Parts: sequence; C-alpha cells; structure tokens
Amino acid sequence: MPRATSCSSSTMVAASFVQTKARGRIIRYEYAYHPFDIVGWDGYVFPWAFSIHDFAPITGKLHMPPPIHQSFQGAGFVICSFCPRVLDYHPNAIVVPYNHSNVDSDEIIYYCNDKFGSRKGIEEGSITVHPLGIPHGPQPGAVEASLGATRTEELAVMLDTYAPLWLTKEALQIEDPEYWKSWQPKK
Repeated sequence: MPRATSCSSSTMVAASFVQTKARGRIIRYEYAYHPFDIVGWDGYVFPWAFSIHDFAPITGKLHMPPPIHQSFQGAGFVICSFCPRVLDYHPNAIVVPYNHSNVDSDEIIYYCNDKFGSRKGIEEGSITVHPLGIPHGPQPGAVEASLGATRTEELAVMLDTYAPLWLTKEALQIEDPEYWKSWQPKK
C-alpha cells in the first residue's frame, strides 16, 4: 500500500486514509498527514469546509469571465466568491462588471462587507436576488467612479441556481422595495 511522508514533523497526525474509485475498484491510500494539510491547491475538488478568506480568484489584464470567482459546483448550482484582489490592469480597462442578464440561472448575492464597487447602498449582510433574464450590473455612475481603481476589497458570496428560486414569506419581509430603483440615474 502506498505511503506518503509529511514534509513537516509539526503537522504529523495519526494516519489519514483516502479512498478513490477507479475502473470499478476502491483504492485506499494511507498518508502520514492529513491530505488537506497543504499550502495551495489548483484543482477542482475542495474539502467540505473552505474559508472565503483563502480563495484567490484569477486576475487578468482585461475583465475576466465570471467563472474565475467560482469556488464550488454541485448538481444544479454554483457558488462564487468575490474576494479582495487586484483589478484588471490594462490602462483602459473598465474594472466593474458590465450590465448583463443571467440566461440560465437565478442569482443571490450575500454581501460580507460594504465594499462592492458596482453597488451603492450595500451593507454588510445585504442580500440581492437577480432572477433569470432580469438585467442587472453596475449602478449609474459606478463605471465612472471605478476609473483608475487598481484593487477591490469586496467580499461577497454568490449562489447561482439552474432551477428557479421561490421567495419565502420571510424573504419578502426583508425585501427593500426601493432596490429596483438603484439602477435609475439620479435626477
């Protein structure tokens, strides 16, 4: 049976076992350390607990597509983490997302702080819901306000579902009835 050794004696724990299934067989590996005792991972299998503070999205010269924020995927949903990061660094880049409509999912965003560049009036604990097909994106003035920005400190978690979401009575009780007006220019 394969055995692995730890690089650091300070992380030694009782043996950990990992089972994989390949070609119809279960293969068991024994490790002298916990398999999640790692510095980094650039794969797509994550442990069941993952701190948003440990997520590092891919950044680029130009605006990157939404999957760079994806941290989990399951049957019928994805979870994206919007984390502090360097913004697009092309001299003429528009660093806030463009207006868009989700063509295949409903979207909920939970804001962990009030530093979301494309939205005004967001507070820690705010929640927004954007159903499939409803246009949304930066509020009026957000693009102009972002010019010259090189970094964001935003922290939010987004859930995209591929089946419709149905709002509960409890959700309707915390609805901000003025939210939809946030995309209208100020007069």
